[in-house]
Amino acid sequence: MMGGSMGAQQTYEWAVRFPEKVRRAAPIAGTAMNTPHDFLYTDALMEAITSDPGFQNGFYDSNEEVREGLARHAKIWAVMGFSTEFFKREHWRTLGFTSLEDFQVGFMEAYFDPMDPNDLLCMAWKWQRGDVSRHTEGDLAAALGRIQAKTFAMPINEDMFFPVRDCKAEQEMIPNSELRVVESISGHLGLFNLEPSYMEQVDQHLGELLDSPA
Repeated sequence: MMGGSMGAQQTYEWAVRFPEKVRRAAPIAGTAMNTPHDFLYTDALMEAITSDPGFQNGFYDSNEEVREGLARHAKIWAVMGFSTEFFKREHWRTLGFTSLEDFQVGFMEAYFDPMDPNDLLCMAWKWQRGDVSRHTEGDLAAALGRIQAKTFAMPINEDMFFPVRDCKAEQEMIPNSELRVVESISGHLGLFNLEPSYMEQVDQHLGELLDSPA
């Protein structure tokens, strides 16, 4: 079982809930218990959408009616989804954009504009409540201690949502686990495979995980 971001949350969920069925696990750029910081950040994402008058309490006819809210949502994502170094080095130029505004409109807004606002709100609600400790009455160590899978916890070094220290703290509670840090100047959205070295690292770690006894 493997996945990135909310997929990492689901990886932890299945490894804890079905320990006898998950033999290997690779949560990438995500945690088993959501943090207060990410809960607050996700609130801001949700408010960007719901504050648009076109949202109409969720009873809009089309995502086009919530376009301003989706644009704000995209801008907030850009602030934290990418790292400070990504912007400092103007790494967006390697993706073919000529200015920061061009990148924001042509990449971030273009990504979120076609999406359904209520779907995004549902995903945000799920992100906020990702927490495997609910299986063990709030005891995270007990929940992660149930995992039988050979596990590689794989944070991204520049991720501002799920920093390495948070992932490492959880990984240390998991038997038969290792911390494998993936380097990406793109931060959390390095998951989009914006650098050739990203997938090379992921492939290497997953190859070793698959070759390991389970």
